[in-house]
Amino acid sequence: MAKIGRFRNATDEAAFLRAYEAVGAEWPVSFTDLDIETSFGTTRVRRSGEAPAIGGTTRESGPAPLMLFPGITGNGMASRGFVEELSKDRVVYTPDIMGWPGRCRQTAPILDQADITHWVVEVLDGLGVERVHLAGVSFGAWMAGVVGAHRSDRLASVIMLEPSGGAFIRPRLSVLWKFLVAGLRPTDERMRKLTEWLTPGLELDENERAMVRAGRKYRFALPWERPLTEDQLRALTAPLLVLFGAATVVNDPEAVARRIRDHIPAADIEVYPGVGHEMPWAIKDKVMQRLLAFATEHDPVRT
Repeated sequence: MAKIGRFRNATDEAAFLRAYEAVGAEWPVSFTDLDIETSFGTTRVRRSGEAPAIGGTTRESGPAPLMLFPGITGNGMASRGFVEELSKDRVVYTPDIMGWPGRCRQTAPILDQADITHWVVEVLDGLGVERVHLAGVSFGAWMAGVVGAHRSDRLASVIMLEPSGGAFIRPRLSVLWKFLVAGLRPTDERMRKLTEWLTPGLELDENERAMVRAGRKYRFALPWERPLTEDQLRALTAPLLVLFGAATVVNDPEAVARRIRDHIPAADIEVYPGVGHEMPWAIKDKVMQRLLAFATEHDPVRT
């Protein structure tokens, strides 16, 4: 893992940014792009949606904003398919991830989970957000859990959509082997096979494929996941929603659910039949409705 995330050269970066901008140009709702300064560099965040207003002013007690992290090596543009539904009645922040390909400009390394949390909290501070629903897909779900374990005081809730295989228990060796083989020589064919195995039926458009392909030439600089410890699970006091696809190839939903409930009895866990790791896209309407219902339930400040 590189200490500072970067492209190998300016040509590779330019190719990625062309694809990134092409995907971003198809954003389905109005937005504002923000650059937030942190101890680790500049973070690009896309802000979509507005909170409901009463009497011309935004309600202090209204819906808490939502921040959504993408899956591994993704960026804020990966949330394009979700943002229209999510931003109807609340502000949604979709950040690029420091150390992954995007429009962040990293200046200092993120070495561990404490650094991940520090970075996220500084982004929230820079946005002027005191309290947020923190959601994530796959690896992004693990990141949300990490922040919850360290700073639940800043979170209205933690929402984990098909968390990555090492978020709660050790990942299966067969899963690690699949990623290792593809990562050693990430040809288009190898990555296509990995994607079909991981998220069957998920179709990317031409611009998305170009962005993913160009992003492979980025030197990643974010720590790999490690299962949340018993102490971390106990420290995750924000309301927790975890959604799985029953056919997921990266998780054992029953084993993970048992471990979560052993330490967080109030956790809300649901397993959807007939889908796997592609769950957030395959049954998007159900997942978004479930996410929003949970967020609405926990909008009021905990006392």
